Amino acid sequence: MSPSLRFALCALLAVFTGSVAARNIDASKFKPEDTITRDVAVVGGGASGTYAAVRLKDSGKTVVVIESQDQLGGHVDTYTDPTTGFPLDYGVQAYITLPGVKEFFARFNIPTIAVSQPSFVTQYIDFSTGKPVANYPASDQTAMQTALGTYAQITGQYLDLFFPGYWNLTLPIPDDLAMPFGQFVQKYNLAAMLPIAWGFISAVGDVLDTPTLIMMQNFNAVHIQSLSSGGFFVPASHNNSQLYAAALGYLSADVLLGSHVSAASRENTGVKLLVKTPAGPKLVIAKKLLFTAPPTTDNLATFDLDGTESALFSKWQFSSVYVGVLSKTGLPDGLDLENATPNPAKHNLPTVPFVAQFIFSGLPGLYRAMVVAEPGSSQHDAKQLARAALDNMARAGTYKIKRSPNFVAFAGHSPLQLRPSAADLMAGFYQQIYSLQGRRSTFYTGAAWSADLTSTLWLFTETGVLPAIKAGL
Repeated sequence: MSPSLRFALCALLAVFTGSVAARNIDASKFKPEDTITRDVAVVGGGASGTYAAVRLKDSGKTVVVIESQDQLGGHVDTYTDPTTGFPLDYGVQAYITLPGVKEFFARFNIPTIAVSQPSFVTQYIDFSTGKPVANYPASDQTAMQTALGTYAQITGQYLDLFFPGYWNLTLPIPDDLAMPFGQFVQKYNLAAMLPIAWGFISAVGDVLDTPTLIMMQNFNAVHIQSLSSGGFFVPASHNNSQLYAAALGYLSADVLLGSHVSAASRENTGVKLLVKTPAGPKLVIAKKLLFTAPPTTDNLATFDLDGTESALFSKWQFSSVYVGVLSKTGLPDGLDLENATPNPAKHNLPTVPFVAQFIFSGLPGLYRAMVVAEPGSSQHDAKQLARAALDNMARAGTYKIKRSPNFVAFAGHSPLQLRPSAADLMAGFYQQIYSLQGRRSTFYTGAAWSADLTSTLWLFTETGVLPAIKAGL
């Protein structure tokens, strides 16, 4: 079967399946106590969904949040050390001071503090061999600052096209944004800044082959300004889960945890959602739907997609990222071990799959790790990559690692970094998916529509999505 025919059949099957499911929603079969009527139904209780629900409720609108996990927060992962009782965030790390961000913490009386730079010893190691990479980074601080300044200036020129969203992105895509990031780095002599940029862009995976637009969304003039001005902050409690626990307390009965949509009917006049909850099936009737989870065809399989939606949402490329906390690594405290390769032609950057880093947590004996795996990889696969990297360092004699590491916490963030191919980007992908906003009473927010950074997502949601939803209520 040809790829084009297979794609057409999959799209047709998605439309047919969704239509059948939608026809099966019979509101008369639900008791009043099992029927939830709201202004807005929010699917997904991560950073975007929680923020949107709180802001809508604060403005006098009625909401219900449907979240598949047993807590709000999405990519916020917090491990509590049983010895000290100290919280350790190993998912979302920090926030940028953008309009409304600190105010959202203040809304729940959560004080914040500036992020301080730890005095860890950074080493660049080829995790495939366990050996340190000689002469990397090759540039001095002056060269790094010069490259960062150049990059900030260039991204500042294009910022309005992609920050916080792609509303102003026009066709044709500017050459600088369409070209592979490796070519862009070469064109503007930016290699010296890559050790700094890597912390923001590594989750993309093979960054050098990715369109520069995607990389700029992950790291741009806003981030560089925040780095230089101390604009990054965290809750004073050092517990990112605190915010979402407070939001859950506020939203209370308006949140359905451990729940998912099993069928949907979406019309221009409103939506009906059949929701499976721990308390049994519920019918949600809402004027508007806000979908905040990754908009893949898998996640939207029960949402009555039409042919246009199926065709667009099947185009995503994405990363499979895992994060965790390790004990018994044998590593001394105080290290920041970054993966690098001895290949300067590829700017010493690893390719998927790879362990991005092992970084000391600040708590004795505990290290954070991030793994960028092949799409479809399992947690077991990701853990094996991390173990192999540590074993390689032991065999190379880089560190005296004699014990098998223990994963005291581990979480998968997949699909992550949703993005189009270069060909789809230049063919108007973002213009096409943005045209879906409001269609069939459905709106969207989340990292696929903006950036995988909480502060940017909140700004995108606040300025580009919530006004349109409220206008239609």
